[in-house]
Amino acid sequence: MSKSKLLVVIAVSSIQLASAQCVVDWNDVHQRIDGFGASSAWQGSWTTSQADMFFSTNTGIGLSLLRNHITAASSTASSATPSTSETSIMQMAQARGATVWSTPWTPAAGFKSNNSLDGGSYRGNGNNATNQAYAVQLANYVSSMKNTYGVNIYALSIQNEPDNTTATGYESCLWSGSQIHDFVTNLYSALAAKGAGSTKIILPESQNWSTDSGLYTPTLNDAGTLADASIVADHNYVSNNQIGDTNAPAALSVSGKALWETEVSQIGGSFDGSINNALYWAGRIHLYMTVAQANAWHFWWLIPLAGNTDNQGLTDVNGNPAKRMYVLGQFARFVRPNYYRIGANNSGSVQISAYKDSLSPGFAIVAINTNNSSVSQTFNLTNFPGVSTVTPWVTSGSLSLSSQTAVAVTNSSFIYTLPAMSVVTFAGAATGAASPTTGTNLVFVPVANTNINAGTYLTITNVAYVTNGTAGGGGGGGSSTLTLLGSWQNGTGDGWIDWGDLLSITNSSNTSVYSFASGVVSGYTQSLKIADSGNHQNLAIKLENIPGGMAAFLTNDLLQFTFSVPSSASSGATAGYSQVYQLAINASGYGFNGQPFSNFTETGTTNNNQSGMPNFYFSSGTPAQSQVVTVNYSSILPAITATASTGYIELIFSFNNGGGAPAYYYMNNVVLTH
Repeated sequence: MSKSKLLVVIAVSSIQLASAQCVVDWNDVHQRIDGFGASSAWQGSWTTSQADMFFSTNTGIGLSLLRNHITAASSTASSATPSTSETSIMQMAQARGATVWSTPWTPAAGFKSNNSLDGGSYRGNGNNATNQAYAVQLANYVSSMKNTYGVNIYALSIQNEPDNTTATGYESCLWSGSQIHDFVTNLYSALAAKGAGSTKIILPESQNWSTDSGLYTPTLNDAGTLADASIVADHNYVSNNQIGDTNAPAALSVSGKALWETEVSQIGGSFDGSINNALYWAGRIHLYMTVAQANAWHFWWLIPLAGNTDNQGLTDVNGNPAKRMYVLGQFARFVRPNYYRIGANNSGSVQISAYKDSLSPGFAIVAINTNNSSVSQTFNLTNFPGVSTVTPWVTSGSLSLSSQTAVAVTNSSFIYTLPAMSVVTFAGAATGAASPTTGTNLVFVPVANTNINAGTYLTITNVAYVTNGTAGGGGGGGSSTLTLLGSWQNGTGDGWIDWGDLLSITNSSNTSVYSFASGVVSGYTQSLKIADSGNHQNLAIKLENIPGGMAAFLTNDLLQFTFSVPSSASSGATAGYSQVYQLAINASGYGFNGQPFSNFTETGTTNNNQSGMPNFYFSSGTPAQSQVVTVNYSSILPAITATASTGYIELIFSFNNGGGAPAYYYMNNVVLTH
């Protein structure tokens, strides 16, 4: 009898669920991923090992976003500057590649109805003194963090949980949707005046997901404020936060803005660091990625403050990790900013999502097995450029973000036994792509057109990649992430766009300033919106520290770009013209060499040439115009090749407008080819 009983136990423990089939489609592209993160609110400092644990992609969970708390200023003076206790933490996170963004829990007490940091309502509306002064204070904070501490604030939230009417004993403030709408324009202008116009504005950070759209729809429904806001964000708290949300999050309508989940945890009860708890959170992240289609997801605390012995942190109060920390790392360490979610359809019970990098051949597949038994899972990789192996990383009851033996991919398919109660991330790279230092075509990654107000300096991230394929074609090659800084100045000032590694060119001119820039968005073009009507303004694209950048220039002989004016820009124009006047080349060891457009071809709108230059002519109601310009620079290659085998290349465009020129025009699709 005992023997029979023993045999039954063995049979049950060895059950494996039948094989399921998952199709992962490289070409089924969904939302961009901005990252995964959590908050260090009210923390003072960390050890280096703690910073590595959270933000390192080599030894830690690889979080890419840090949310910090802003301490309110002590007065309502516009000269006052809010602060934070988390400066050193922010510096360590940034040094490990994380993006830092900030949230105020309350304005200064004098800006509120109860003159207290706890509770009360915000007094600002329209362009009143409160709105103007508080906006300047927050801009002071962004400027101070950069100039004093070297911390770049990527984004700034207007208010933490502006709808939390039950908050007691800690900083809080109530705002209405109309107040948020009015404050957005004030904050945008204040940031621009401080030279911090690239800082993105986040709203509303409601305590609940989607239940109070009235906090953000007034801003999104107004074309003026819509352009100033960048990210719609909410928290995910519910009526019983000890259990947590059990419903799938809604896909919010946010007018094309990024959608972030920015805080959630389980509040109350005792600490639970188990794999059971971790799988709950893995499921929540999965739903936010696949159902809500969020661009970013955040837990609440990284390390909870003393006395918070429940489950509000990724660790306990002493910094000991819970399994949920490692589960978050199953996403964060491998699904990096500028990855895109791709389709993953599974026939079985395992939750599977997949992601590919827009900047490299990398990809990641995350599989969540909540079953008490292992699952034999088949993955069919459809439309992938080619994959030879994938490497599994596992978090389970016994493993914590642990790498396993690589798995061979045969005929675009592989099978893996997912352990019971586990999360497995398969990290891989497409094998058919060229390396960053090979190939002959340098292509600037497409990004969306963006309209920027006058006086705004912007910092954006862009990339260039080299491919052996057709110029302008997508999908190939390795890549290098670069920082682009630019401004347009009229009169005699030069506008510089630097395609380089953390480069900054400062203009000495104090004339009127216009700026333009774009965010990285798949499926669009890099468009430089030129909104200045003066003569002979310069635009320089500098190729430096781009893998293969110099080689691509020297091995090609054609520069191709699109010069266009939308109908909306020319609808009010009187007789006039806009033209690309001249191209100059500057290379390390070579110097400027003006190259008039005497050797170019163009396709598109006809009858737009004058004196050998690409031109547009306008009269009232002129329709949209566009032409592709190809410049042959082969005649100067011998001189540049002899002096500039390493270093940089600058492509300097001179624009010339006259008469009743249009409001603006675009240059985009910049490609080197031959």
